[in-house]
Amino acid sequence: MKIGDQDFNLEFQRNYKLLLRYLFVVAALLVILLLSYSNSFNCSWHFDDHINIVKNVNIQIKQFTWENVKKIFYGIEGIENTGRIARPVSYLSFALNYYFGGLNIFGYHLINFLIHFFSSLFLFLFIINTLRLPLLKERYEKHAYSIALLATVFWAINPVHVTSITYIVQRMTSMAALFYIMSMYFYLKFRTSGEKYKSFLFILLCLLFSLLALGTKENTAMLPASIFLYDLFLIQGLTKGNIKKNLKIIIVPLIILITAGLLFYDFSSIFKDYELRPFTMKERLLTEPRVILFYISLLFYPLTSRLTLIHDIQISKGLFDPWTTFAAIIIILIIIILALVKARRWPLLSYCVLFFFLNHVIEGSFLPLELIYEHRNYLPSMLIFVPVVILLINSLKYFSQRKIMFYFLAAAVSLIIIIQGVAVYIQNDVMKDEISLWSDNVEKSPRVHHSRQCLAVALLVAGRLPEALKELEEAKKSYLSANIAKRSITYGALGEYYYITRNDKKAFEYFDKSIKLYPSHPQMPLSYDRMAILLMWKGQLDKAEEMARKAISLQPYVAEYYLTYSAILIKKRQPKAAIKNANKALMLDPDLTNAYNFIADAFKLEKNKKAELHFRKLGAAKSSKCP
Repeated sequence: MKIGDQDFNLEFQRNYKLLLRYLFVVAALLVILLLSYSNSFNCSWHFDDHINIVKNVNIQIKQFTWENVKKIFYGIEGIENTGRIARPVSYLSFALNYYFGGLNIFGYHLINFLIHFFSSLFLFLFIINTLRLPLLKERYEKHAYSIALLATVFWAINPVHVTSITYIVQRMTSMAALFYIMSMYFYLKFRTSGEKYKSFLFILLCLLFSLLALGTKENTAMLPASIFLYDLFLIQGLTKGNIKKNLKIIIVPLIILITAGLLFYDFSSIFKDYELRPFTMKERLLTEPRVILFYISLLFYPLTSRLTLIHDIQISKGLFDPWTTFAAIIIILIIIILALVKARRWPLLSYCVLFFFLNHVIEGSFLPLELIYEHRNYLPSMLIFVPVVILLINSLKYFSQRKIMFYFLAAAVSLIIIIQGVAVYIQNDVMKDEISLWSDNVEKSPRVHHSRQCLAVALLVAGRLPEALKELEEAKKSYLSANIAKRSITYGALGEYYYITRNDKKAFEYFDKSIKLYPSHPQMPLSYDRMAILLMWKGQLDKAEEMARKAISLQPYVAEYYLTYSAILIKKRQPKAAIKNANKALMLDPDLTNAYNFIADAFKLEKNKKAELHFRKLGAAKSSKCP
């Protein structure tokens, strides 16, 4: 009995110590991330946040009905007409945020932070359990805890990831990575569990989170390939027999990958989309190797002076134009070949390298996406610091008897963590509002059209008109770096500037240019609406009505467009139609009290006594807003 008690006590103490070590990981990660991201929770909406969340009626639900949920699954309003589901898990998360907190920005930032925190936790669990696999146990188990914790910390507070966390819409990236690493973790548990019921549970969880990952963002379609290589390299082992056996079953992840692509991407639109880009498919394929090497440099040398939302990257016109194109291709090929050649001797290090390149394949391929964004590194870089940390741990072990070098290395590691945390804080401060973000972007990438255009729009909204005009004129000079869509927005912004300053002739000219350049752009309805107002002032009511109808057809949930249409119909002496459109505006935005004025004017045309009632409603609405 005594011996049994001792055995129990020993086991209890061992588990207790293990629990404390895991609790330390949770606490350490939470404290480090809270300190680094403490100034991120009130950063404003940015860039694609507006079209995906702020102005996206599909996610702005007040009750859960099947019709509302169905709209969520098609992403941005209007996209459901293509008949394709668009990142349903991402948009559902935004809808839940809206349901519980409206457009209170703190709630969105909090969820983004928690996603990153849990991504870090599961990354730690994945790394530490990987290091304890039978094939790796002898080499790494002794320092598995230290390697896993330090590699996770280096990844979690890397400043490159700020745009994946603080930029709200990039929850799509961070949440996809969370589900991705969870799926891989549960696959690992499935393969190492000795109990049938646990194995069954783990494989179900693996499949569930893989589906959630794919429903969050399409780049996670590489998950089957990542799991396939993980199993071959780190669980089965790279023997000739295992390689031959696995070549026979490689068809399974390929089928999954192709099916996912067909379900979630419209390949027929590729060539059409390239028509809107300032580069061809060939140029994109040639440029991406340079972009990938730049990503690696950012991950290991993430100075704030090198970090920005939109980078200025030279397009590769040929293999030697610029010469770094060919050099980048050769360097990447050498790295991949070395990883494959050394895979039997160093399976973990080889897998970490291949994992990085494998998970850049989709966004670094022939698809007509923008050339470069920092957030694309969030998932691929999850294992990139493991080899570096193994080298650091081995160095500390080597210098353990040479105290000066040991403490120097330990201090250097601590300093790197502190510097990265400070850099994250600085980058969050840059993202506090639109003007600070785009001012920083213009300073770092002055030739980029889009950053100047976005800064100009932010200045317009802030009422800083002379500065806005200056940036718009600079944006026009950098048209070579812009696609058609962005150039059309610049024309629209110039039109808005002249509309505000009451230069109707120039406003009309720029709105007209904007529409002709890209008539169906999602941001074009404002240009149509402004054109409708200008044409109405000119007395060209039929053309004005045509423009108003076009604005409404592109964005049927914007109340102001119905009000413009109502004003035109009053001018055309069509009171019934005018009242209908003004009421529609009120339904969409009950605070749009000016609608009562239009309804009253319409009733007045009909010589209806209800006109006086609506004038009274207008007065009551205005007085209720007075302090």
